[in-house]
Amino acid sequence: MPAPTQAPDWTRVRLHASAVSLGVELAPSALDELVTFLDELERWNARANLVGEHARETLLDRHVVDALAAAPLLRSLGDGLRIADLGSGAGLPGIPLAIALRPREMMLVEPRRKRASFLRAVRRRLVGVPLSVLEQRAEDLAGRDRGSFDAVVSRAALTDAELHAAASFLLRPAGLVIAYRGTARTATQPARMPAPQENVPGLGPAKVHPYALPGLPREFALVVRERTRST
Repeated sequence: MPAPTQAPDWTRVRLHASAVSLGVELAPSALDELVTFLDELERWNARANLVGEHARETLLDRHVVDALAAAPLLRSLGDGLRIADLGSGAGLPGIPLAIALRPREMMLVEPRRKRASFLRAVRRRLVGVPLSVLEQRAEDLAGRDRGSFDAVVSRAALTDAELHAAASFLLRPAGLVIAYRGTARTATQPARMPAPQENVPGLGPAKVHPYALPGLPREFALVVRERTRST
């Protein structure tokens, strides 16, 4: 009698399909690493409450997949990127982006010790992923690696003012600052993206890139600015 066919791992199937919907193709090895990250996030979250949701499906759909939304924009910058994830928290969006893109460096900047400890634990598990961890506040980065980063990302961790201030000295000319933002919604009005700040010294005008997550009715967007050559 032939052996029963084993059902595919739903986590990998769901990750792959959701990433494709965002324009991101993941190699089998990247899927394995994302599952490892999800396993660590789920394990640590049970005792350290890194993010508010605890169900594995929600951690996957709302956090890990969402983090991949900026991958196509970052890939357009080329290879060998240096990227800083400011206010990284549970490694979002930095760790999924590092797995998908394999930059030269993904610097995870997180001031809270418990979360920084989690980031270091993930770095030890994902030995092939180019992660570095800096236990520091974003506003204290002045003078560090000035103008040496190709991109700065942040997922609802910093205000626009805090993010733009750090990005203005970390980014090289034509580098990108990418903020993950959700919609504003009321019971009587349709979803509407908050208007980005108009003029930011050292950064160009905001470009809003809306996107959807599979199975979630809420809308999301990346707010992107380019570092200008003048200061």
